[in-house]
Amino acid sequence: MRAIVLVKQVPDLRLGGVGVHPDGTIDRAAAPPITNPADLHALAAAVQLADEVVALSMGPPLAEQALRDAIAAGAHRAVLLCDHAFAGSDTWATANALAAAVRVVGGADLVLCGISALDGETGQVGPSVAQRLGWPQATGCEALELEGMTLVARRVVEGGYERLRMPLPAVATVGETGFTPGYPTLPRRRAAAAATIERLTAADLGLSDHDVGLAASPTKVARMSAAPWPDRGCRFVGVDGFGYQQLVAELVARGSFAPGDPVPSPTAAQPAAPAARSAVALDAVGSANVWVVCQLVDGAPDRASLELLTKATELAPALGGGVAAVVLAADPGNSALVAAAHGADIVYVAVDPALAQYRAEPFAAVLAAAARQYHPQAILLTATTTGRDLAPRVASLLNTGLAADCTDLYVGSWTRQGVTHNGLLHMVRPAMAGGVLATCLCPEVRPQMATVRPGVFEPCVQPRRGLVVPLAVSLHDDDLRVEVLERRISPADVDLRDADVVIAGGAGCDAASWHLVEQLAAAIGGSVAASRGAVEAGLAQRSLQVGQTGATVRPRLYVACGISGALQHAVGMQDSGTIVAINRNPDAVVFKLAHFGIVADVADAVPRLIAALGG
Repeated sequence: MRAIVLVKQVPDLRLGGVGVHPDGTIDRAAAPPITNPADLHALAAAVQLADEVVALSMGPPLAEQALRDAIAAGAHRAVLLCDHAFAGSDTWATANALAAAVRVVGGADLVLCGISALDGETGQVGPSVAQRLGWPQATGCEALELEGMTLVARRVVEGGYERLRMPLPAVATVGETGFTPGYPTLPRRRAAAAATIERLTAADLGLSDHDVGLAASPTKVARMSAAPWPDRGCRFVGVDGFGYQQLVAELVARGSFAPGDPVPSPTAAQPAAPAARSAVALDAVGSANVWVVCQLVDGAPDRASLELLTKATELAPALGGGVAAVVLAADPGNSALVAAAHGADIVYVAVDPALAQYRAEPFAAVLAAAARQYHPQAILLTATTTGRDLAPRVASLLNTGLAADCTDLYVGSWTRQGVTHNGLLHMVRPAMAGGVLATCLCPEVRPQMATVRPGVFEPCVQPRRGLVVPLAVSLHDDDLRVEVLERRISPADVDLRDADVVIAGGAGCDAASWHLVEQLAAAIGGSVAASRGAVEAGLAQRSLQVGQTGATVRPRLYVACGISGALQHAVGMQDSGTIVAINRNPDAVVFKLAHFGIVADVADAVPRLIAALGG
């Protein structure tokens, strides 16, 4: 059994932030380089599963250190792709290089990598490499087992998990809750220090400047800017006679406990009247230029899909057409009616028994074929576990770029080297752990593709005609080689974005105090959430994570218990109506985000807050 682990050297954004130079480039001086933490989980999985482990990285000579760390952790061989030709590669070009390298170094039964990289958090490389190799994939895995020449993967999804079986060779990305990295022994450290790191160039891989590098990359970064950081003048409990009872009174006065405004329910949406029309004249089926790939819940698009449909109606006129919803299912239910009620001029519907449950390969094949037939200007997907799994594979099939986890979209022009590109979709996404906002463009290749974080837009009922157009479904045996063995979802965990009150626990909690987070949520009538640190510590399921790689929430009240306030978490909750922070460190960054603060240990503060609430 041979495994190749893709590792990346990244700035340690947990110890130091990054800034933006006046010319728009990233200032990494405050963040020392480390091996991407998620890749260490993948390496631990490889060491456990495989007889031979090869660590593979792409980067400058300095990236050798990440490979030496991999050898110290158990890898038997290390290969660095190092060539000026690779500079400026986006994830599309990076996947070209890594897939070529997998072949050149002798192939593998299993390719593993972390679920995402600390500096980008795109999660694109694994699925993109899988498509280049023509292999099946499983992303966000917390458990992997070998059964002969098949892989059984347990992957985290919103509100639960699913188990997949697939033939080898395969690609899997490993989440932070699976396969704890081991501590390297002294002999292994010595062996790593003396090891020879092999180097390969673009020419060694048979690649040209059409395959890798900045010029070949379909996704361009138009600008980088420092992410805004609020300072709300936190009022602290215990200062100037302001106590727990006064805090509760202030929260009541601010309406923090009041029920939120109702959100349009997908299942309750009414069909659009037959005469309703889009504001854009649609003379042909292909004139719906902005596509939204809908995820279905109980036969209707979920809330995140409705958010995207609402945003698409705003973008579509500037992109020259209307809005299309794309539905893939064995039974589409009333999805076409709901999509039309939320802005879809056209609803493309693919119906086939093979689409009864989500699987990356058949869904990607159908979507890519439809895009080749109708030529949309833009395709939008939700940045859920499904969207993050599917979008890179579709983009790879279409040889186009992809901006992941976007928090804003708008249409405008862009001039580069004297050439002006009009009508481009500007895709704004957090990078460098949320410390930087990157505006990404796809100036030359179509379609322009983005995944958008759920919760950043509000869904709105805006009826359209909703012309239903069937999509042909033509699948091959290889598209169906992944089997869904089990899928378990707890509906209570899926609706975190709809909660009026969210009580989140972080790394400042432990197994002995986590129940206090749950008790506070019960006392207020709120939903439990978690930071990445709490998830990695095994205190909460990943489906409860708020932040850059989790949910974006905007409740009336957000209570952060033992959360430091790192940007990765802040981007998912900073727009909450009222934020209360509990942290024993008076200098914790979270207090800049908070309206009210309690400097204390969670074990001391939470029971006192519950008592003040009358619980």
